[in-house]
Amino acid sequence: MERLNPTPSDLPVTGGLAMAIDTESIVTKLVSVKEARSLPSGAIVGDLHGGLTFTDAVAALLESRSTGGWREVQCPSGEIWTIIILNR
Repeated sequence: MERLNPTPSDLPVTGGLAMAIDTESIVTKLVSVKEARSLPSGAIVGDLHGGLTFTDAVAALLESRSTGGWREVQCPSGEIWTIIILNR
């Protein structure tokens, strides 16, 4: 008999979900808060240095425009990007 409310152990193992990101579309340089404010919703901002290439003021503005905050993603090439997705 099939369970109506399966537990995680009842579900098939199919691997993890991954977000596919075109690294060419990542905004890697922002020199001012004004420039960060002008980015459209849906923009992805990031770098390969833990987000440290952005000033504190720019990083704070980006954080205010994102519900998910900064995250690290590893590309199939092995690069680890620190990104933030602007959705506000």
